[in-house]
Amino acid sequence: MPISIKHSTGVDWLPKLLVIDDDPNAHDLTDYYLNTVVSEMLHAFAGDEGIRIAETSLPDVILLDIEMPGMDGFQVCRRLKENDATRNIPILFLTNDKQRRHIVKALDYGGSDYVTKPFFPEELQARVRSALRTKRANDALREQALFDPLTNLANRRAFDEGLNASIADYTRNGHEFCLLLLDLDHFKAVNDTYGHGVGDEVLTQVGAAIRKRSRRYDVTARYGGEEFGLILNQTEPSEAWDIGQRVLEAIRQLSIFADDQQLRITASAGLASTLSCCTEIDAKQILQQADDALYEAKGQGRNCMMEAAGLLR
Repeated sequence: MPISIKHSTGVDWLPKLLVIDDDPNAHDLTDYYLNTVVSEMLHAFAGDEGIRIAETSLPDVILLDIEMPGMDGFQVCRRLKENDATRNIPILFLTNDKQRRHIVKALDYGGSDYVTKPFFPEELQARVRSALRTKRANDALREQALFDPLTNLANRRAFDEGLNASIADYTRNGHEFCLLLLDLDHFKAVNDTYGHGVGDEVLTQVGAAIRKRSRRYDVTARYGGEEFGLILNQTEPSEAWDIGQRVLEAIRQLSIFADDQQLRITASAGLASTLSCCTEIDAKQILQQADDALYEAKGQGRNCMMEAAGLLR
C-alpha cells in the first residue's frame, strides 16, 4: 500500500510523483518499484509536456531524465525553478554511468539528488522517500512562515506570492482573476472602547467568516491590521461580486459581545479584476484599482462594496 503521511493539519498527505523521461521502460520500472512509496504516478515523455503537467498537477517530487530530444533535463529544471508554483518541488535527476559527469551540473541547476540507471530498487525507493520527507518538512516551515495565527488566514507575504502567481497564470494562460480588498469599519473604536482582546476576537471571527464563504482555490489573507484580501482565481467579476456580498453579509451576522453589548461589525470592500486593468497587468496596478474602489465604498458610507471603474457597468 502507498504511504500516507499526516499533514500538520491532520489531513492525510498522499504523495504524488511525476516521471519525465522519453524512455517508456523507465516509466514502467518506476511504476513497479515505487507503487508502495507514492500514491499517484504521473508520466511525461517530453520536457515541455513535463513542465505542463508539473504546473497543473504540482507533484511532490519529480524524476527527470537528463538526455531527452528537444528540451533536455537541464532546460526543464531551469524552467521549473523559475516558476513560483513549481520551484520548491524536489527534482531527482535520472542518469547512467556514462552521464555521471553531468551530476554536478544537474545539482547546480537546482536538482535535489540523482538516481543512476539501471535502477537499484532499494536505492530508488530510499532516495524518493528522502525527497518526500524533505518536501514535507519544507512545506511545514513554509506554511508557518506564510500563516497568520490570529485569523487562520494567509499573511501578507503569502498574499503577495499568490497575487504574483495569479498574474503569471493570467499572462501565460489567460486565466482571469479578481481581487477583493476588505477593511473593517471603525475597528479602531472597538480596540479603544473594549480593548485589544475584544479586537482580536473580532479579527478571529472575521477570518473564520471569510474562510467559510471562500473556495478552496482562492487565496484568503490578512492583508494588514484590519484589512483582508481575497484573490479569486479563474473568476469573472459578476461571480466575484456575489462572493464579496456573501462575505460582507457573513461579517454582518457575526455575534460578538463586549460589556454585555452585541457589537455591530461591518466591512467595506473594493473589487478589481484583470478586466479593469487597461494595460499590461502588474500587482501594483490591480491593488491600486481595488484600493480605489475600497476608498469609494468608505466614501459611500461604509458597509458596502464598490467595483473598479467600469468593471460591472
